[in-house]
Amino acid sequence: MQFVLRVIAILSFVVASLWWFYSPGFEPLSAVLVGLLTLLTSFVVEKSKGDAETLDQRNRRVMLDHVENFWVRGILEKSLHGAALLELGIKEDPQAVSYPWTIKKESTGEFLPAGKSMLEIFREIGMGRSLLILGAPGSGKTTMLLELARELIECARVSDTEPIPVVFNLASWREKQSLADWLAEQLNILYYVPRKIAPFWVGGNKMLLLLDGLDEVKADSRDKCVEAINLFRNEHGLTSLVVCSRTAEYAAIGTKLSFEGAITLQPLTVKQVNAYFDRLGKSLAGVKQLLKRDSNLRELAETPLMLSIMTLAYKDVKPDELLSSSSLEDRRKHLFTTYVDRMFERSTRSANATYTKGQTLHYLGWLARTMIRHNVIAYQIESMQPAWLADKAKRRQYSLYLGLFGWLFGGLIGGVFFGISSGPSSGLYGGLLFGLFVGLRAGLSDSITMEDRLRWGLSKGQGEWRFVMMSMLKALLYGGIFIGVFVGALGGLFVGLLGGLLGGLLVGLLFGLVNRITLERVEETSYPGQRLKQTLSTALVSASIWGLFLGLLFGLIGGLLGGLMSGLLIGVLFGLIGGLLVAPFFGLFGGLIGFSSIMQHYCLRWLLTRHGLLPRQLISFLEYSVSLIFLRRVGGSYIFVHRLLMEHFAEMEV
Repeated sequence: MQFVLRVIAILSFVVASLWWFYSPGFEPLSAVLVGLLTLLTSFVVEKSKGDAETLDQRNRRVMLDHVENFWVRGILEKSLHGAALLELGIKEDPQAVSYPWTIKKESTGEFLPAGKSMLEIFREIGMGRSLLILGAPGSGKTTMLLELARELIECARVSDTEPIPVVFNLASWREKQSLADWLAEQLNILYYVPRKIAPFWVGGNKMLLLLDGLDEVKADSRDKCVEAINLFRNEHGLTSLVVCSRTAEYAAIGTKLSFEGAITLQPLTVKQVNAYFDRLGKSLAGVKQLLKRDSNLRELAETPLMLSIMTLAYKDVKPDELLSSSSLEDRRKHLFTTYVDRMFERSTRSANATYTKGQTLHYLGWLARTMIRHNVIAYQIESMQPAWLADKAKRRQYSLYLGLFGWLFGGLIGGVFFGISSGPSSGLYGGLLFGLFVGLRAGLSDSITMEDRLRWGLSKGQGEWRFVMMSMLKALLYGGIFIGVFVGALGGLFVGLLGGLLGGLLVGLLFGLVNRITLERVEETSYPGQRLKQTLSTALVSASIWGLFLGLLFGLIGGLLGGLMSGLLIGVLFGLIGGLLVAPFFGLFGGLIGFSSIMQHYCLRWLLTRHGLLPRQLISFLEYSVSLIFLRRVGGSYIFVHRLLMEHFAEMEV
């Protein structure tokens, strides 16, 4: 509101000054007073909003909502083994960490009391607020981490002094990065925190870091990753950390985490497994009998994930149909294969089989391998990059097709503009040059960046106001000089001075308004393809703004020149026609980035389809995979129901 009032005040001064200049007998005292009162009112309105939500409070609320919606509601509450969440045995394991104090804690080997929440465990065992969670694959490590996140979010909503729990996956960490730099990068990529602000969030102890997947870091980099975490711990001692890892992978690391505490999730007992099967009735009686004589199957049933998959894969299966296998790995593969087959049978019975089994396994296998290779946890169709084309030949093909398409598109637009304004020959040359520019820009781009939405306005910082005023003054000076010299060369010194003054004021005002249009990424998506639609919408809005801005500027300058040279009527007609001609061209140029992103995305999708890596109807396929319980949709993203299942698809040969 206060920004609108200030614009009204500035326009009041400009109108009063121009009116006074052209009508010396007019006393614009009332207009000046109106401008002053309006400007004063805007500051009063701004001061009166002191009790409204501050920017820091808004950022805090947005981050808490984002973490809760994605990790808690989207993943924890819809987890595949949610039904098998039994009371897990937990043991304290102080030997797993390098205790940072002089007193060395000894392991008692006893289970922690039943019924303790993860928050209580974190506060008691991670006394300095650092905790390591260990467990076997599928044992519930991530579930425990997200349970802790849920409880910490509730605490953070009650008290502004509590840090914000933020979940990260360590799989994307690289040796050359410090943990602080990696966290700032991930804040921007995953949570859309602006690049300039993210380092302050990391260094300001605003977050409680929940780091999952230490075992998913490349094997030869895990020692360095632990060292990076320990170094971060030394430099940011007030920031609390929780890290999850598989037990075997962590034991192979030569360096230990310098944490206050560690816990290990224990396997489910035979009594717990039998009680779970008894609750589900006779449909799993065959599996229960087989567990007594198959040690491999019994070992798999000790983790909540595998127990849940057994209930889906082996329901109503007789014991003699379940062949015993020679190794635990063979039994695990057989279990996942049976699970996949049962999901397809269920889909066929319900008449939802949109794709064949072979097609589905082929597409999911490629997607799983690519996500693992690029350390992607949540797949979003808008996040695909040219690097997802594995070999150089396909990437060169992508650049070639994209460059040709950009050249044709830019050549058509440039040819029409220059042809209308300067004739057919100029249209031909202008189209070729502009098309070459657009084609090179598109073909040489190695990344796809979505423009989610436009934001117009100013922050309350004085530095930004100073920057805007300096930008307006520069635009006024350069625009005034350019327009003045151009008009003066045609109409004389007086006409040049007048044209420079009025044109400079106009350029400065318009540039100051348009210059505050910035791009920002959405905080979270609610449906697949949302960012594509928003990027297209942003490109259209940006094209309209720049087209109107530059068309108005061109028309007013042309109208001023024509009016001074040939009369008011000719000036108005010349300015109107000129503005209408240039507006579409400059508009398309202003929205070029957004249009290029859309063009890049669909060119990549077309190539992936052409090489048989993904289907043409991508969202339809992903939703079909969700119905098969292979994927789960979280807002506008998709994730595999578990890392182990993603690894199973990645290893399959179809």
